[in-house]
Amino acid sequence: MNQKTRYKIAYILSVVAILLYGLMAAFLYYRQTLYPVTGTYESDLPFHISMAVDDHWYYSFTAYVYVLCSLFPFGNQLIAAFLAAMSVGTVLLTARLLKLLAGQEMQDHAFAGIRLGLALALNFAMAFYVPAANHAHYIGYQSGNLWHNSTYLVMRFFSVLAMILYVQTAGSFPEGLRPKQWICMTLCLIAATGVKPSFLVVFAPVLALFLLAWLIRQKQWKPVILLGLTVIPAVVVMFWQSIVLFGGDTGNGYVIRPFYVLSQRSENPKITLLLSVLFPFLVGLYHIRDFWKDRFYFGGLLLWAVGFGEVFLLAETGKRSQDANFLWGYSIALFFLFLVSLLRWLRDLKAVNAAPIRRAYLYLTGVLYLWHVCSGIWYFGILLTGATYFS
Repeated sequence: MNQKTRYKIAYILSVVAILLYGLMAAFLYYRQTLYPVTGTYESDLPFHISMAVDDHWYYSFTAYVYVLCSLFPFGNQLIAAFLAAMSVGTVLLTARLLKLLAGQEMQDHAFAGIRLGLALALNFAMAFYVPAANHAHYIGYQSGNLWHNSTYLVMRFFSVLAMILYVQTAGSFPEGLRPKQWICMTLCLIAATGVKPSFLVVFAPVLALFLLAWLIRQKQWKPVILLGLTVIPAVVVMFWQSIVLFGGDTGNGYVIRPFYVLSQRSENPKITLLLSVLFPFLVGLYHIRDFWKDRFYFGGLLLWAVGFGEVFLLAETGKRSQDANFLWGYSIALFFLFLVSLLRWLRDLKAVNAAPIRRAYLYLTGVLYLWHVCSGIWYFGILLTGATYFS
């Protein structure tokens, strides 16, 4: 079997796997809409639908989608199809982002199947599951992938799309900052934030740091201001959401309470914190002396650092104090951390001059990454049986 045939088979298998994933996701989301009736397939989705359709509480843009779907007799099926499209779309966008960040390694069309396979695996990668550390697969760990929260699923789609646009611009900044690009980036950030502000609160500080560093080197204010302005409309949307969620007599607010959110539901919070980032942690150790040289890898590390800082320090008060909502920003940061770590690991693996002990370390790291992916597939399979997401 020649190489061209192998690439073609890889592409067909990846496409089939993604289609099957979409069908299974649609089934899962549809059954989640029926949770109030069946008591199985527990998720946040029925409550999000109820808040929009019954309570007319429109703090998230997804509420308008649910209201629109509810106008049809097959509204639940439409909602399930919408969320499945977001899940499959995220896989396809992840493949596109991998292509952009990989450089010349995976640009050839022949690698399309490999990119799709890697993207699908990234959309399953969860915490390194060890039952002795925490019996639940998701609750108690932290993960960039989950299937029980509809706003996170939609936010992640637009976050990956926004990241693609910003990476494209960064490749030729400031010349690449054209009006069309500016508008698309702004709209993507508005959409992601309007659904759930979690991406904005970790992305905006990292963008500010990169723009500040660029300004110090280049001494050009105009492109820095223009790119920075893409964030402003999304910030306005976030403040509007804050008024809806925390204004008036809701009794909700913020407080500095170190490690509170991370330790809320974990049996061994320090251990699960490490297991949740085991693969990126090992890749980071490999690059402890040069992690800043790859700017996109470094950007992924910064994104994680901001997300971790927020979830470590901050907590909510009032009725939402037990909701652990600062985990959402950390979750999307983890998603991108795994992505840049995987690319960094693949580059390291291709290095022909690595010492045997270093190659052995890389192989072991790769095996551990596979368990991250298997942990996610295992959890997804459990959800498909109707079990609660607390399983």
